[in-house]
Amino acid sequence: MKYIILLFTVFLMTLSSCSDKTDLSQFPITNNGGVVNVSDTLYVQQSPVWTGFNQPNAVLIGREPLVYVADTKNNQVVQLDLSGIEIGRRSISNPKSLAQDYNFDLLVIGDSVLTLTNDTVSVLYRIKLVDNLQGGIITNAAVITMLRSDQGSVLSSRKRKFTGVGVYSDNSYIVTRTGPDNISSLDPDNALLRITGRETVSSVTNLSGFQTTGNGIYSIEKMSGITTFTGELTDFIIIRNTSDFGFKIEWFLYDNVNGTYDPKFFPENNVDILNKQLGSPEGIAVDNNKNVFVVDNTNDSLYKFTNAGKLKKESFGGTGSGDNQLRNPKGVSFFNKVLYIADTGNNRIVRYKLSTDLQ
Repeated sequence: MKYIILLFTVFLMTLSSCSDKTDLSQFPITNNGGVVNVSDTLYVQQSPVWTGFNQPNAVLIGREPLVYVADTKNNQVVQLDLSGIEIGRRSISNPKSLAQDYNFDLLVIGDSVLTLTNDTVSVLYRIKLVDNLQGGIITNAAVITMLRSDQGSVLSSRKRKFTGVGVYSDNSYIVTRTGPDNISSLDPDNALLRITGRETVSSVTNLSGFQTTGNGIYSIEKMSGITTFTGELTDFIIIRNTSDFGFKIEWFLYDNVNGTYDPKFFPENNVDILNKQLGSPEGIAVDNNKNVFVVDNTNDSLYKFTNAGKLKKESFGGTGSGDNQLRNPKGVSFFNKVLYIADTGNNRIVRYKLSTDLQ
């Protein structure tokens, strides 16, 4: 017994030694299959949880700033203030992805069923928040249909779907499109579309230089989302929801000299953002420091990567409805040190702050 006490005393002295501190973050604890790290820095769930939604697929913090939720199964885009109080809502069929341009217009991707054929197509809508007498309240804002996923294609391409939208500082926007037919080199289903126009679409450019199939570092197959960067004109990050081994988070930089998009990270860089094999990434966001946040629909987790591609230890997850647990999350946004997650399977929006930001 004395020997055990002596060993425990030596262990405590080792922990308290200034010259050789033990990093407790090396010792994770599991939470229903997820990982929560014992560390000075971890995400702490905030109260109250925002409920009353039906399978919300996306959450967005606008430039006002206000909160927007794609309340998918209720066929609504809901507008909230930062305390979670509802301001208004607007009917949109099956909204799934959100972005906001620098005019404060909302860009919304929703699924619509065609009356004559019963086909489901994706539609890009614009909600003009400012151009109404309600002073930015979404309830009576005009909704414009900008683009359908089957436009400019044969009927068989109604299997095309829009999966994500991001906005550049010149108010052009980029849309991810997926589909099964990628034989055509001119107009494959899998495409990154850069679009201009506010009242109507004035131009659509299919960005070139990407692989429409496969799992290479330039692949855009099975894209499930995209994010751009505040105040920038070219760069973006996509996520890919592929069940195969592959690069599921791809960061592209535009080369002004050669006019090409090139990955920021290559396999030889040996970075976590490429090496981490996620399950089904469904939502992505960045903060002002270009830290990258990705929610994984399969692993019920939030992964945070630095702008250098390193996985942060405050990443968390675990299946359930308790604190720091998620169920099939599909959306994520970040504002003013607060992380917002569309916890789709739990029909709620949950908010998190780093423990170091709670002072």
